[in-house]
Amino acid sequence: MQLNALIERLHLLQSQARWQESRTLLETYLADHPDEPIAQLYYLNTLSNMGEKERARELIGPLLSENPDNPMVLRLAAIIELNDKKPKIAEQFAGQLMEMDAEDDDAYTLMAKAKLDQRNYDAALHYTNEALAINPQNTEALNMKIYIGGFLGKTDTEETIAEALHINPEDSSTIANHGYQLLRNGKVEEALERLKYALSLNPANQLARFAMLEALKARFLPYRLYFKYQEAMAKMSGGASFGIMIGLWFGVNFLNRQASANPEYALYIMPVVYIIVFLFLMTWIIDPLMNFYLLTNKYGRLLLDKDDKLMASLVGGSLGMAALSLAVFLITSYSSFQLFTAAFVLLTIPLGSFLRPKRKQPRQLLTLYTGALAAFALFGIPLGSSLLINLALFGLLAYQFILNGMMVKEHGRTFGE
Repeated sequence: MQLNALIERLHLLQSQARWQESRTLLETYLADHPDEPIAQLYYLNTLSNMGEKERARELIGPLLSENPDNPMVLRLAAIIELNDKKPKIAEQFAGQLMEMDAEDDDAYTLMAKAKLDQRNYDAALHYTNEALAINPQNTEALNMKIYIGGFLGKTDTEETIAEALHINPEDSSTIANHGYQLLRNGKVEEALERLKYALSLNPANQLARFAMLEALKARFLPYRLYFKYQEAMAKMSGGASFGIMIGLWFGVNFLNRQASANPEYALYIMPVVYIIVFLFLMTWIIDPLMNFYLLTNKYGRLLLDKDDKLMASLVGGSLGMAALSLAVFLITSYSSFQLFTAAFVLLTIPLGSFLRPKRKQPRQLLTLYTGALAAFALFGIPLGSSLLINLALFGLLAYQFILNGMMVKEHGRTFGE
């Protein structure tokens, strides 16, 4: 195969995220042309997108040493760092590219991606606009502007969608962004239609898959409200969102004390407390509950990743055990089964969230923590051990603060240049 034909074929495969086919094609080509630099770079990009981070790093190192000023090598190094969730290092490579060529719109787009991965939406939008000032038809930059502008509520988002669709009406990323924006505007059915179309063009489009899941769940009013809550919290800094949670905790305790000190007002105060606690609990379990529902949906099963499927199955199983325990309690009146009912309901909180963090160490910590909570509760009840039961209750309370701290660190909005 000639190099031009190879590149043309790779463009098609990689635009559709068909990485295994790309790898096979490249390995066949490189077997005959081992020193072809363009093919080597495509191969590195393929390995990075397939999750073979160590292998990609092993190969990019010598290329960087030999070609420290080669824009293609620097660009690929930045992409490898982004795929490895190391945006600050990617930012350095993007900065080098911008210094080498102030008119390189792709370099500004890379910098915008690095800023977006750090949840610095304002800086990401700034660099996206810089890229578009150089090249108004940079589709990748337009799609980033749609995504960020829609999230921040910018008034020109609809205009940007129209521009991107005019340039390429069949671009799956643009169509996915359009669908996501419709979802933000509460137009769930319209969003579903656009997202289905995006996935028909590129079944591997990650934004389309994510937004389709959100849209399927948003058919239900409680989840639509939760979706709005998520977006609102994500617009805040990590400290602000954590502060709100702490404030609600102290607020509930204050109201409880007021109800105890003023029994004549308890009838009015306690319903407020119950509503706050209920809503707080729902923010923890509504997502895995909806994912459990989607396990029964033919589209949902295909869209859920393995972590979501596992957490949804565990939540469903725990609720099933709660229902069984309640039935046994109603038949036998054994108080232990009443406690089991409460335990299985409360365990849905850690079971539905322990795999939320993306980093390996927090996930391992929460997995062990959740196992310990379940053991304390489920062994403490039949043994009649108040110590184990109290440890489980205290651990559950602490779990929510621990997980919130982890999620704030990973997902809290940042500011700055």
